[in-house]
Amino acid sequence: MDLKKRKRSKRQQQQKTIPDELVFEILIRLPVKSLVRFKAVSKAWQVTISDPFFIRAQLGCSKQRQRQDPSSFLITPQVLLEPDCTAEEYGVKAMSTDIHFYRWNLREFDCSSTTTTLTCRRRFPDGEFGAVSHLAHCDGLVLLPTSTKVYVFNPATGDAVALPASQRNMLQNVMSLPTSFGLDASTGRYKVARFFFRSRKIKRQEIDTMGMEVFTISGSGGDDNDLSWRETLVHPPYPVLSAQTGTHCKGYLLFFINKRNQEQPPNGLLRFSLQDETFGVTLFPANIEATVLDEDINVNELDGELCCNYISKSSQRLLIWTTRDAVDPQWACRYLIDLSDHCHPMASLGSGGILLRRGNFIFRYDFEVNGIREDEMFDMSKDLMYLGPGEDNLGHLWKNVSWFDLISYSESLIPVTPAYYRS
Repeated sequence: MDLKKRKRSKRQQQQKTIPDELVFEILIRLPVKSLVRFKAVSKAWQVTISDPFFIRAQLGCSKQRQRQDPSSFLITPQVLLEPDCTAEEYGVKAMSTDIHFYRWNLREFDCSSTTTTLTCRRRFPDGEFGAVSHLAHCDGLVLLPTSTKVYVFNPATGDAVALPASQRNMLQNVMSLPTSFGLDASTGRYKVARFFFRSRKIKRQEIDTMGMEVFTISGSGGDDNDLSWRETLVHPPYPVLSAQTGTHCKGYLLFFINKRNQEQPPNGLLRFSLQDETFGVTLFPANIEATVLDEDINVNELDGELCCNYISKSSQRLLIWTTRDAVDPQWACRYLIDLSDHCHPMASLGSGGILLRRGNFIFRYDFEVNGIREDEMFDMSKDLMYLGPGEDNLGHLWKNVSWFDLISYSESLIPVTPAYYRS
């Protein structure tokens, strides 16, 4: 090979080489399903994409996109096995063990937003669980508490784990126990926290005695999960309402207190720290109306802040309060909306308004017109098409749906099963 050919060949090789830093920045912005496939491209890519640093970087990019453009949601229909199940019978009727996660990308409420796509489906044996509670979401992972077991999913990767049983709960309750989960930032691991009853019976004139147990999932900060639930060293100072899924915010889980038989219960939420596993109370806004009861209040996370909202019975308006600090809350009334029906916020849309949910309906409240646009309201049971493999353009039509779980969703590569179970 002469000198000119050698120079040309060297120059072509240099042009084809992409710096590793640029490859990294490109990869963390790709969809998770693409990244899972790209693990098979080469050993180097498999190592890179599986590295905890890469997993955290991809998650940070995914969460930033969702904050800037809150358009990604997961919808899960919770289906009754028997069509004639009434609200009174709900506690003893079995729910479907066929769990579906549908991805809904909301883009400026255009017509294409009426289509959802099946992201993950897991069918468990019939009768494996009966009642279910609402889903919880943290960093691309989804928690499903049931009357028998607790499940954690990563819908984007298809990873799923059923947590082991525990013998601590003495009350044979057909409903699921109060449960939630979140990230312990001090260790980089995820913890599932669940209350249990210490007594076999609930006595009307006595305060329920409850304990708390924790199960640690490795996430991207370790190689292995806990083998069993462990009880916390500190006991809960108050009992909480059963069959609730707690709210996760900045390393804390928050639950509604069961105030039955208590003389002067605090007007707030029971708070559990995922880092030191201690308890505290997060008070509600000080100037909340006395006529507003706990069952009138909805609590969730909104834009990374703790959110408390309710309908003011005096003004017949929706009040949405937020605070950045769950330990010493400095509540501020962020929105005052002319709606008298109970609903709760799903995402703030900047100057364009706020995305709200009321029952099966999702809609945008427009700040410019101080109202709802009729063409921007969706009924999850009728207006959305649920598409999956092998289904036609009409999608799946759900029957006997008890409710739809709807969560703001940031996909991730966070694993939930130990490394030796993953291929």
